Amino acid sequence: MILLFLFLTLIILISYPIIGFKIYKSIRNKDKRKLYRLSTILLILILIPGFFWRILPGSDLVWRPIEKVQEKGYNTELTGFEFNFGDSIYEYESKRDFTGDGYSIWIYEIDDKTAQYFKNPNEEFFIDYPKSEFRKDWETEFWKKTPYDKEEQKFLDFANSTLDELEFELEDLLNEKGNYYAYEYYMHDFGEDKVYVGNIDFYIICPNRKLIVKINHNT
Repeated sequence: MILLFLFLTLIILISYPIIGFKIYKSIRNKDKRKLYRLSTILLILILIPGFFWRILPGSDLVWRPIEKVQEKGYNTELTGFEFNFGDSIYEYESKRDFTGDGYSIWIYEIDDKTAQYFKNPNEEFFIDYPKSEFRKDWETEFWKKTPYDKEEQKFLDFANSTLDELEFELEDLLNEKGNYYAYEYYMHDFGEDKVYVGNIDFYIICPNRKLIVKINHNT
């Protein structure tokens, strides 16, 4: 979707000098009707990228409610429970190359209602979520209770990151009782029994700490 809008933005930017030249000709020819029409088109083409890239004043008033609805839908697909993220506690995003390879981690607060639900989630939480449609051709490990299984260490190692400026590490959360974790992953197969974790989405929910962790690592 981002690439599509980048392409459309490029097309719009290329159209600016073309329309500008036509406006100049309409001024020289004193064609007011054409001048008004072209000026309106140019104004619209200036506003569209500003609105999409959220540099136009007031554009956030439209985008924020849309993002909140999308966020609820995402979290419902992730856990089976509808909620929005609270304030950001921690965030790190590396640079991504053209194929999307890189590392990102987000830690958000969750509100009291959400935390209370996850202290005793329904049974579907453990057998249906995260929804496998999130990642085609990836394997899914549904939500489990902590402490985490040491046989899954390679997945934690691939998803792990040092949490600067926080009083806990990811492994602390996974060893702490009362939390939950899930992940979706893709294995890179290089043949001759050389199979490695190549991509992962890793999630942790901590009801007592009232936080949720989201990690993405692609290679």
